[in-house]
Amino acid sequence: MNRELETSTPKIDLFELMNGMIKTMKHLWLTGFLLVFALTLGLSVRTFVSYTPMYQASASFTVRVSNPFYASTAYYNTSAAEQMAKTFPYILTSGVLSEKVEEELGISYMPSVSATALGNTNIFTLNVTSSDPKLAYQVLQCVMEIYPSVSEFVVGSTTLTLLNDSGIPQHPINPLSYTSSFMKGIVLGGGIWLCICLFYWFTHQTIMDEEELGKLVNLPCLGRLPKVRGFNKKNSDHCPVLSEHNDKFGFNESVRLLRVRVEKAMEKHNAKVLLVSSTIANEGKTTISMNLATALAQKGKKTLLIDCDLRNPSVAGAFGMSEEIGLSDYLRGEQTIKSVLKRINYENLFVVFGGKPVSNPEDLLNRVQMQEMMKAARVTFDYIILDTPPCALLSDASEICALADCALLTVRQDFACKDQILEGVQILNDAERPILGCVLNMTKPKIGKSSYSYYGYYGQYGARKQTQDKEVKEYA
Repeated sequence: MNRELETSTPKIDLFELMNGMIKTMKHLWLTGFLLVFALTLGLSVRTFVSYTPMYQASASFTVRVSNPFYASTAYYNTSAAEQMAKTFPYILTSGVLSEKVEEELGISYMPSVSATALGNTNIFTLNVTSSDPKLAYQVLQCVMEIYPSVSEFVVGSTTLTLLNDSGIPQHPINPLSYTSSFMKGIVLGGGIWLCICLFYWFTHQTIMDEEELGKLVNLPCLGRLPKVRGFNKKNSDHCPVLSEHNDKFGFNESVRLLRVRVEKAMEKHNAKVLLVSSTIANEGKTTISMNLATALAQKGKKTLLIDCDLRNPSVAGAFGMSEEIGLSDYLRGEQTIKSVLKRINYENLFVVFGGKPVSNPEDLLNRVQMQEMMKAARVTFDYIILDTPPCALLSDASEICALADCALLTVRQDFACKDQILEGVQILNDAERPILGCVLNMTKPKIGKSSYSYYGYYGQYGARKQTQDKEVKEYA
């Protein structure tokens, strides 16, 4: 029957936000690096292209007044220097000084000229700045010659005595530096990256624990399988398999507990055929399918595992076997049921591999041969496990639902987005087959629960194993 999905947005606390941002920043660190690098490089190139070296010629004078009317000549000299510096911008902008300099030197524009007076002294300084060092010095010499006559109407007759002259400047006053570009690139790129991380986290919220999963989909979580080291992208064709010996990560006990709960739930629905799917690819649905089938076979149940993911068959690779003939070959009429049925590892475990990949499996799955196989399998086997494609991406899983009695959804911890999970559950609900619950796969140990990593023999796993053993005995 259909179950109501809880779609309300969960509350976000500060701790959750910090953890989410840290996780997202680790995930998008390369994006941040490339963004900072690109902005830093772009700003540096712009700095280089737009760079124009500027040279400054300067000269300092002492100002002396001719025929002062004040009692203190020193005071008047100092005042005259200050007055010349204050009136210089007005004299310059009036055009009188500029016109005379341009006429004298035969230039079409006036470089930047400024004047300052050293406080409480009669020292007056002229500065000329230009991209041409020679022109800067020529303009300085011309201004030194013309300026006293122009300023005479403002401060009176004055005599300028040269103290020092910079000569033709040899070095620019604005040396080329990329420090500012680097800092701007880091700050701007880092800020944009943080905004991207924040947006990504808000739009890619994932499931971290059973409680959160239950609240999202309103379905029971039937198991939690730990992530086992040694199974990664480099050997993605293989997956951890139930073993009677080494259980360092608590994987075996987790599978057996899942088997107990799934078996009990199937008995309630009088079900024999279980569909195992996931929301998106790489969530571990094949790992769940093959280990659940193995656990049922170990208990003495005659079990059949069928790889129904005809686009990307993975059961053979998960068992460490090369791809053989399988379901697609049978459905095309190239093989018989007996030829594609394989016994694997245990006396009670049989497998039908996917066979050759096909691009449009819908037509094959709808053929009468599939129904005949399922009809015969229901008579022969106690349990039938169907490993199907991701239900939120492809329509194959929903079509296979017609062959199953119930469904089990695999959710990988911190992987699929919540919206994708809801969409996957809705697709399974639309097939009108009961969903027994979910399995949280590839989980990491909770921080603070134990001082040991993963699910070792002590700490968290010791207490967890006692709980699992008790539950297994209760339902066995």
